[in-house]
Amino acid sequence: MSLDEHDKNLNLDPITDAPGAHPVGTGVGAALGGAAAGAAAGALGGPLGAAAGAVVGAVAGGLGGKAVAEAINPTAEEAYWREQYTREPYYDANRSYDDYAPAYRLGLYGRSNYIGTFDDAQSDLAVHWDSRKERSTLSWPEAEAASRAAWARVDEQLSPRTLAGEIADNDDVIDTLNELLESCRDGEYGFTECAEHVKAQDIKTLLLRHADECRGAAAELSAQIRQLGGEPEEGGTASGAMHRGWVSVRGTLSGYTDLAMLDECERGEDAAKARYRNALKENLPPAIRTLVERQAQGVQRNHDQVKALRDALKTAS
Repeated sequence: MSLDEHDKNLNLDPITDAPGAHPVGTGVGAALGGAAAGAAAGALGGPLGAAAGAVVGAVAGGLGGKAVAEAINPTAEEAYWREQYTREPYYDANRSYDDYAPAYRLGLYGRSNYIGTFDDAQSDLAVHWDSRKERSTLSWPEAEAASRAAWARVDEQLSPRTLAGEIADNDDVIDTLNELLESCRDGEYGFTECAEHVKAQDIKTLLLRHADECRGAAAELSAQIRQLGGEPEEGGTASGAMHRGWVSVRGTLSGYTDLAMLDECERGEDAAKARYRNALKENLPPAIRTLVERQAQGVQRNHDQVKALRDALKTAS
């Protein structure tokens, strides 16, 4: 099949076969959202009723997703990721676009059919990965970052400001960047503080590297704020101050165990992820959005590495 034919197929309505439709909301909307609801509705009729309800629910769920997805052009998304994927922080030079493309599609479809966050939907997406990975050689842990990136891009496009075509004004952009700056300073402090108390050298090295990354991100944000005519705010957020105090209290109570410090780092990165998600809901100027997206991916990467270490320690203990 040629690329042109493939692109046309992406725009066929799975229910009506009408050209130009958006299967973002119908294909996986049926699988992930409607089927479960339909099965519940049909359960009163026993096994056969549940099966029939699943089919009806799949169609209803698909149509609901379709309505949301009208704002998203899957062909344009495919083209974007084909051009962008080698620039992503999770890109592996030994992988081709065919490895990442199904992950992007799953993130795109999932965001069009879930009301919550990627983290809320992650377990369902993981279940569907094996049946939707096509020619990809990625495991779900390897594909997750690409799916998350596609989800975040759709999330931004579905935000009210984006749909209304409103670009955030200069003062709003400065305020948003200052919030992220404070978050980076919180992260630098938190990683440094935790690194001082861990015993394993490999964990200490990782946490100090993440502290340096937070410092570098803060420097980037400060420079951008000044370029916009603003003044970088000093210090961290109020929640960050609580976070710093909590590190010391938690460490005292737990004897500064490596597991306790990793738990705290993950909690801090969860807060940072939430701030970056909020920032990306703003319709930022393109160059600034690129900066924020790149840093958000770094936060996600830090979170995932800390979580993996923490899980390994729990398993070993």
